[in-house]
Amino acid sequence: MRGPLGRLERSREELVKAWLVRLIERASLEEIRDLPTDRIARQLPELISDLVGACAEGNGIPFQLTGEQAERAASLAELRASREGSAVAELTRDVAALQSVMLRALRDELADDDPDRFAEVAERLAEATGAVQAVAVEELVRHRSRELESQANTDALTGLYNLRYFQRELSRLLDVQKRYDQAFAMLLLDIDGLKRINDAHGHQAGDRVLMQVAMALRRSVRSVDTAARLGGDEFAVLAPLQDTKGGAVLAGRLAAAARDEVVPPDEPPVSLSIGVASSPEHGDEPENLIEIADRAMYRAKAAGERVSIGDTDDSEVAEEKARH
Repeated sequence: MRGPLGRLERSREELVKAWLVRLIERASLEEIRDLPTDRIARQLPELISDLVGACAEGNGIPFQLTGEQAERAASLAELRASREGSAVAELTRDVAALQSVMLRALRDELADDDPDRFAEVAERLAEATGAVQAVAVEELVRHRSRELESQANTDALTGLYNLRYFQRELSRLLDVQKRYDQAFAMLLLDIDGLKRINDAHGHQAGDRVLMQVAMALRRSVRSVDTAARLGGDEFAVLAPLQDTKGGAVLAGRLAAAARDEVVPPDEPPVSLSIGVASSPEHGDEPENLIEIADRAMYRAKAAGERVSIGDTDDSEVAEEKARH
């Protein structure tokens, strides 16, 4: 690329600095601190080159971003991904500021010597920055959608999946089991003595135990497993392609992880009571599987054991559960 546009492309680092000055002028100290400057320094010069190249093409063909160019345009969404409310408006102003910086540089290069060429290039720049803005806003909206979906499926305290997601994943695994005959195990877990910790040391100490248990579960399950907090001190794990025996092995591993890794203040090591059920061995209805695993969990608690296997006919344990 030669001539004025070539000089513009070679000065892209200065254009990045001028654009950052525009951002900083209207940003709070907190926003300035959170700016992803490393990614800006890496991606924005290339994006400016994309825009300069679009200006040079001016051949009447509508401008379209290539795949790599669209990826660089989408990176602008990271600037506003963490903001609430006015993120799209702020992102639109970011792109407008980039266009303004480049337009001023183009004016210095072209306006006096070749006003017609300047008008043509300015029109092409507006078209290209419009395409960049569309891609960046679309990526920001996608990011927000993913964020909202994650919040809807995640337990706020522990970061594990919540009851809503657990129920949905259980239904999916049951559908897979019925169609493809693929077994899976369900583990229900209860933290022993959490109420004692809350009473003796306060709910902040209890919350720390919940978070530590969640971390122990996350480190101990496979990537295909689903670990969830159902509420209070109850957790669950869904383990695809595991039968009851495999579920029991996993339960033992989880109990050992909690014992070794969770250290409550001035208290004995934390223990878990775990009930194990599986499908198809214990049925293919979600309520029944949960009930069987729940009964097994209470049987383990009543017997002072860590792990108990589900039994489809266990009225004694059901009465023990009712007393609790």
